[in-house]
Amino acid sequence: MDVLAGKTAVVTGAASGIGLGMTEAFANRGMNVVMADVEESVLEAQATRLQDANLPVTACLTDVTRKAHLERLLATTVSAYGNVHVLCNNAGVGAGGGPLWKVSEADWQWIMSVNLDGVVAGIRTFVPHMLAHGEASHVVNTSSIAGMMTGGGSVYSVSKHAVTRLSEGLFFDLEAAAANIGVTCLCPGIINTNIIRSDRNRPADLPARDGLATLQQRESRGSFERYFEEQGMAPRQAGELVADAILTNKFYLFTQDEFMPRIKSRFDSILAETNPVSPGALPTTLRNDKGVA
Repeated sequence: MDVLAGKTAVVTGAASGIGLGMTEAFANRGMNVVMADVEESVLEAQATRLQDANLPVTACLTDVTRKAHLERLLATTVSAYGNVHVLCNNAGVGAGGGPLWKVSEADWQWIMSVNLDGVVAGIRTFVPHMLAHGEASHVVNTSSIAGMMTGGGSVYSVSKHAVTRLSEGLFFDLEAAAANIGVTCLCPGIINTNIIRSDRNRPADLPARDGLATLQQRESRGSFERYFEEQGMAPRQAGELVADAILTNKFYLFTQDEFMPRIKSRFDSILAETNPVSPGALPTTLRNDKGVA
């Protein structure tokens, strides 16, 4: 795509974090945006805030794990603005840390249903529509820097590795079909979002997970939250990077360069056929000065 103004975008997970940052970036560049999220009160509040600023956004309550919700999202968008040109499969939950064998089956299913199956369902719902109208379009799938690196067991990381490979497969499938649709695999590093507080949207019918039982666990969680708040890139800045990536048809999009040596280390081990190398601790400080238009 070489222009965003006047086009229409759908963003899932749009009520907060990177999704809200993308929504603001797109709308301020003249796009119509349909904001989809499962968190109804926050979604309505953010949509109203942007509408009051005379930005063309519409809210649509959406659970990406439910096919009927995604079909309604497409119908709502077409009714409000016409053809969809940009799809951002961004909804995700951050959970499932610790040894893989200790994560419950219910948590495995929840995390994978949102982080991976939700992306697949978005592609299956919106890409046929894009192919049918034939106008320049773009799909953005939110993976993670965790979807490019190695490290300890994490269901979240497993889901994000799958999204990276899914995005690569989509790129080649669209290329083989000579489709007028670009693809970006967004791999955020540390962004100041609510991803580490994903339990706020945990389905009520799932068995309760053990809480942070010890003082050490609670302190570790609090330290991690402060790290995201203090070192994380502003979501709006990440959104601007996504907008630029769409315009330049950029596939791999990394928000922070500090993680590149960790990615290289993983692939070096693969090529050398050696055991995986631990990525080590997170950087103590991050540069959040990637240029944006």
